[in-house]
Amino acid sequence: MRFKGLFSERSAWAQLLLLLLFVLTGAFLASFIGLGLFFLIYGFNADMYQHIDMLRFIQFISAIGTFILPTIGIAWLCSEKPKQYLYFEKPPRLLSLLLAFACLFLIMPTINLAEILNRQMILPDFLAPVETWMKEKEESATRLTELFLSENNLLSLLANLLVIAATAAIGEEMFFRGALQRIIGKWSKNPHLIIWSVAILFSAFHLQFYGFLPRMLLGAFFGYLVYWSKNIWLPIFAHFMNNALAVITLSNTELKENHYMTGDLSQQEIIPYTIVAILFLGLFVMVVKKLRQRLDREEKETKNLSFEE
Repeated sequence: MRFKGLFSERSAWAQLLLLLLFVLTGAFLASFIGLGLFFLIYGFNADMYQHIDMLRFIQFISAIGTFILPTIGIAWLCSEKPKQYLYFEKPPRLLSLLLAFACLFLIMPTINLAEILNRQMILPDFLAPVETWMKEKEESATRLTELFLSENNLLSLLANLLVIAATAAIGEEMFFRGALQRIIGKWSKNPHLIIWSVAILFSAFHLQFYGFLPRMLLGAFFGYLVYWSKNIWLPIFAHFMNNALAVITLSNTELKENHYMTGDLSQQEIIPYTIVAILFLGLFVMVVKKLRQRLDREEKETKNLSFEE
């Protein structure tokens, strides 16, 4: 039986359910393998938080099992051209990557302000149990991140860049901007609705609700990158650089204490930082226009080459 493209004509619901099945199966198998190896090596009574390298390994295989392998599977079953389905067909151009990074850099002050605003969130009293759960999730994620970044040496930094920056960027962009954006696109032809819907799901998936707004904005930016370029490498690169900058900043004592780098601003710093954010946002709009012009030019060049062949 031929499996390639088997689900290409199925409804969006069928493809979404298949993707969720793959994700749940992959996440379960990754957890089973990771935890199984941990208990086999250290025993059932061992404290997992005392073995950082093993935690990184579990995080690594979790990303592969939860995002990368399920996405490859859905692309294979839902398209005759899996690479094209996931926007891997075109190699990235250096100038486009640099412009995408410039856009990311220019929008970061706005993202940081959104995070400061998000932190002010207070739920009504009747939702107190929900707020408690949200804070527990936030503290758990913060603790894990701090644990990964607690070792101040080059090998640990490289391992964190691999797990937190590279693997997460590749897996999450393949899943959210590749497969999920394709599937939701079967319901609507409105690109903005598709991009923002996926951005909301992307942020919600992380279960870090006091960072929901900035992560949603980043997700939308990544979504527009793949929509404009039809090239998954641009959002992967931007996502990687965002995560890598965070890893490097939080791994360095001096940078970690710089409020302008971390976005942990005092009341006196908010107004000047907001002015900078507005100026950077104006430059962001200008660079985005430049990026889109560049991507349109690349698209025309690709079509001309195909025509000549």
